[in-house]
Amino acid sequence: MPDHEPGGADASRPLPPPRRSHRSLWIAVLTAVALLSVWFYVVGTPTYSLYRFASALQSRDAARALAYVDVDRVAEAAADILVADAFARQRPPRNVFEAMGQGIARSTAQQSVKFQAAARVRAEVQRMAEMAGQGSAMPVGLLAVIQGADMVRQGDEVWVTYTDPSQGITRFKMSRQPDRFWKITAFDQDWVLRQARQPPPR
Repeated sequence: MPDHEPGGADASRPLPPPRRSHRSLWIAVLTAVALLSVWFYVVGTPTYSLYRFASALQSRDAARALAYVDVDRVAEAAADILVADAFARQRPPRNVFEAMGQGIARSTAQQSVKFQAAARVRAEVQRMAEMAGQGSAMPVGLLAVIQGADMVRQGDEVWVTYTDPSQGITRFKMSRQPDRFWKITAFDQDWVLRQARQPPPR
């Protein structure tokens, strides 16, 4: 008689893994997928972009902070407001020639103001970074904004409203970018007009 177990059809089949190990593996996979899904959602929210902007300021990294500001769009929107306000205080044109001259003057002013506004935005962000986000003239005391801001989202745009201790109610618009991050793209009219009356940062 052979001194080993007889070989049958099932003798070469490996034993199945223990049920507990199999279940633990699936739980780990599902947990990882859930965490990745949550993270993917979070990094695509305007709140996360505000957090990153505030973090850059606190780290005194102006270049990284500017990555969350669309300077050209902010400057263009501010120029629209300032030029419209200035021309609204002028008397209306009395004839077609005055209207044409006013149109040319408005276009020229638009470009000049946009250039100045872009320079001021960059200077403000630089100053905010140098002061680690404190004492800013821009509406981003964001360490408080992250938790205290009211956000109204409309598709790929969101209006952020909060009350700054030194500047009162402030509103600015953020727009979603192709990379899913959000950038500040405009400030509301009241804020722009208030800032225009203040001296530029030094």
